[in-house]
Amino acid sequence: MRRDDDDQYDDRLEEPEPDAAELRQVMREVSAYRAICQQIRNKSNGMIFFGLFMLGIWYFLDGQRNNWSIFSILYLSLGILELSVGLLNRFWPSPEGILLDGVVMFAFAASNGVRQYLTFQAIGQAAVNPVMMVFAALWFFQGLQTVRSYFAIKRLMPIRPTKANLRWFDGLVKELRDADPKEDPRALSLPTEPFLTGKLLGDNAFFLDPTQTVMVASRRDVELVPNRVDQDGIPFVTLFIEGAEYPMFRVSDANWSNYVAWKREGGEEPPPLVPVVPTVFPSR
Repeated sequence: MRRDDDDQYDDRLEEPEPDAAELRQVMREVSAYRAICQQIRNKSNGMIFFGLFMLGIWYFLDGQRNNWSIFSILYLSLGILELSVGLLNRFWPSPEGILLDGVVMFAFAASNGVRQYLTFQAIGQAAVNPVMMVFAALWFFQGLQTVRSYFAIKRLMPIRPTKANLRWFDGLVKELRDADPKEDPRALSLPTEPFLTGKLLGDNAFFLDPTQTVMVASRRDVELVPNRVDQDGIPFVTLFIEGAEYPMFRVSDANWSNYVAWKREGGEEPPPLVPVVPTVFPSR
């Protein structure tokens, strides 16, 4: 696998048998990285719109008049570049896409500022367009915030997941979406709030919620606690993940069976699903 020299990558998942705690840590980092990439993908719509907007402005101001001055070519180039960055972040999101967007914003601000300054030098203050100066200041601060966001991401995630890690995680997400406890003894489908699907893999449990967020917890930090039995004899349980309590729900036989088998593999014995009422014999 080719890697850039200036990037750091996480090889822990590529080890033959990473231990359970290390696997949880890697998966949490991969999940966080995917969440950041999704945020970048969501912001790409604004980048694409801004690029198209600037290309439209260029066309009405310069393109229709066949004005190919240096500033006209610069605006055209920056509009195409901003549109390209937006498309890049849409289909291949990465923290570097945020940095590129910030650089383009700085370039827009600088080109407007320089153009207005040259106009002031050549004609005078009356020819300076105050609206364009406001836009230049706005783009400068927007670029500054964008670059700061990039470095904040780099501080949060100094080690980038490998492509192998991301592929493994994407495959896991697909399995979680399709989890069926009746067909897969390692699967859970829990109608709590929010609805969760899960996979029980070794000492780790993976859960997927409707927002496509993946949670990872150890075997001892996942509990289905019997709560009550309704009038139809259907048992209710309460889910706990790392101490967080989820609303109780009706548990199916397949879900409970898979959970109990997984717990027993780790040497734990869950409480009985239906409370056992001791038999009281009449005294003689």
